[in-house]
Amino acid sequence: MSGELEVNELELLRDLVAINSVNPVYGGPGEGGVADYLQERLRAKGIEFQRQAVLPGRENLYARIGPDDAPALLLEAHMDTVGVEGWASGSPFDLSEREGRFYGRGSCDTKASLACFLLTLERFAEAPERLNRALVFAASVDEESEQLGAFELAKLKEELGIAWAITGEPTRSDVISRHKGVGRYLVSTSGKAAHASTPELGENAIYKAARLCGRLEQYGESLHSKAVEEEIDRGTMNVGVIGGGIGFNIVPDRCQLDIDRRLGRRESAELARSELEAICAAEPGAELTVFLERPPLVGERSGEFVEELLGAGDVLGFGLKERQVPYMTNAVAYEGAGIPSVVFGPGDIAQAHKNDEFIERGQMARCLSVLDAFLSGDR
Repeated sequence: MSGELEVNELELLRDLVAINSVNPVYGGPGEGGVADYLQERLRAKGIEFQRQAVLPGRENLYARIGPDDAPALLLEAHMDTVGVEGWASGSPFDLSEREGRFYGRGSCDTKASLACFLLTLERFAEAPERLNRALVFAASVDEESEQLGAFELAKLKEELGIAWAITGEPTRSDVISRHKGVGRYLVSTSGKAAHASTPELGENAIYKAARLCGRLEQYGESLHSKAVEEEIDRGTMNVGVIGGGIGFNIVPDRCQLDIDRRLGRRESAELARSELEAICAAEPGAELTVFLERPPLVGERSGEFVEELLGAGDVLGFGLKERQVPYMTNAVAYEGAGIPSVVFGPGDIAQAHKNDEFIERGQMARCLSVLDAFLSGDR
């Protein structure tokens, strides 16, 4: 890729990183600023777009080019980021370069993908005769919480003629065809408040939660030691947050555990939930509620699609790999709608969510080249 094009992609990434789009669950303003920026950029280039309401004040944005009756490839990336508390150095919204690395919140996860997908749309809009299928660009909300934006976009499958979907995440431009699912659960324990000087008159909800933690640790160890065919089939469990009590001198009557249960490829959320409910049943006053359940990405329909993407990389001499990963992405929303779906994008997931998040020079150019070859090559 020429130096001029690299300058263009880095300028776009710089603009996107400069917009604070921290998800509201982390205390941020959400994605509105990024959506407005994309809207004005598309309008200036004469590309028609739509905005899709998802949550109050939070909207997806999408645009379609190519023949109305042609099947379309969806390029989707999320606009939101995790929070910036504890950012290592300088401003998290000022893209800075050091030794070939570009630092900034969202630089890797996943505004680099967003930039690559937008540039791909713009370049093919200028030369639509090069397209071998229609193209849909979409920027989604809420990936870093409940993925509600992706599930709303999936409802547009028929309207937009979506036949394939690429979810943008940092994969170093390898093709991810399978990944784990997730169940997130809130376990509350209830007790009876009392003065700390007479604890025997109360019922300590934190002690109940502590006993549950011991049982949950054993459950997690059993998942880890379970024999599986492939590592992606292995479920995991983590207690991520515990909270309860209001003061030194009060016996707490409430406590809550936040549990993350990763689902192996052959596991269901129903099974995982029933196992956790059985553990909770052993502690009187414990109750489990569902925060989120998302299935694994199994890739049953994506084989030919994967081979096409890998072939585009082969043409360029990149030697891309098909891989499976333990984390979860928006791709499950599109696979759930019957769309062959993969995960693909610039950057390395190892840098995501860190307090010195970065993307390496050359990663975006590689991604753009693969997308260009895929969308313009023979089918």
